[in-house]
Amino acid sequence: MSGSRRIKREPALLLLARTIREVAFGFISIVLPVYWHEKGYAIFEIGMLFSIALLGSSVVSMSLGRFVDRIGRKRILVLSSVLWTLTTPLLLVSKNVAVIGLVMLLGSISPTGKEIGLYLGIEQAILSRLFAGQRRTNTYAWFNLVGYSATAAGALLASAVGLANSLGNVPDIGSALFRAIIVAYSIAGAIQLLLYGLLTPSVEEQGRSPKDAYRLPEKSTRKLVYGLSALFALDSFAGGLIVQGILVYWFRVRYHIDLTQLGLIFFGTNILSALSSIVAARIAQRIGLLNTMVFSHLPSNVMLMLIPVMPGAGPAVALLLLRHLLSQMDVPTRQAYSMAMVDTPDRGYLGAWTNGARTLGTAATPILSGALLTVSLSGIPFLLAGGLKIVYDLWLWATFRKVPLDFSEKT
Repeated sequence: MSGSRRIKREPALLLLARTIREVAFGFISIVLPVYWHEKGYAIFEIGMLFSIALLGSSVVSMSLGRFVDRIGRKRILVLSSVLWTLTTPLLLVSKNVAVIGLVMLLGSISPTGKEIGLYLGIEQAILSRLFAGQRRTNTYAWFNLVGYSATAAGALLASAVGLANSLGNVPDIGSALFRAIIVAYSIAGAIQLLLYGLLTPSVEEQGRSPKDAYRLPEKSTRKLVYGLSALFALDSFAGGLIVQGILVYWFRVRYHIDLTQLGLIFFGTNILSALSSIVAARIAQRIGLLNTMVFSHLPSNVMLMLIPVMPGAGPAVALLLLRHLLSQMDVPTRQAYSMAMVDTPDRGYLGAWTNGARTLGTAATPILSGALLTVSLSGIPFLLAGGLKIVYDLWLWATFRKVPLDFSEKT
């Protein structure tokens, strides 16, 4: 296979795998909290399960970060998909919180509607090997466009389930429907497994001996990775207070919005996030990656803090949608920016560590947010999340605005 054809093949497989994965994530993150609420689970229990899922994902990502290229990128993607496929059906075995927690820990159940597990970090490292410079930023932008669009499709699917229930005069998600949902989610993992199985050796980091694969990156690189990881963890700690599953619960209980409407709301947020990814790549060409990350994020965080003080459901939803025009513009630029900060052999390590740190930051806060919402449905999680994200933006800009980037590779 020629180099050019291979480059087209690998991103296409990764893009298709991410599409399947994000549809599943977008769907399950809306259906599960609604189902658990209907079955009598307290918001604190739901928050705890979300935290378990995110914590398990983070620990695995950060533990394996050093060994990504020794174990093999394709092998890790395949094994993660196997675990997803085999553990998800356990949700049908028991309603016990401990059993569900085990599935959340081992499987790929996304409480955020977004990435969980090792998938994204490894995919970023693969794409960074195939593309450089502005082409890398554009690739990440399109990759995120497809990802958010797929998450939106999952939310729309959840809305369709709610509509079908209402037309059939079914008040909640019944056992038969829940079984079908879980089986479909497991099949999504199996399809992703098949797609990853088609990847060629071109996705692996070339030219490293087994000894080098075990060796840690240089001290300066590790320091940079740890600094980025700490900042990303702070951002995600704040984001964990208002993960999609928590927002679903908040809008459901505070404004009595049904599953159909919830699906449409989060279809809208993800479509707007998808469109903003492409805009972000164009803006980054003019003002730079870091400036795009920070100056799009700041106003979105002010909007986040204002959502709970809106006079009703309509204005609150409108502000949430407007926020998503800006809040995710930092995603493709952040991915391109961080990959450009280290040498090619260290990008698998960076991807696993920074994405693991983001998930770790998110893991601690759904349970905290659940505890806060148990006491009151006020806007404390929104205010905390927005304030901490503003601190992150200013800290990131002050710390890294003078760090040089490597755009010297040939594409």
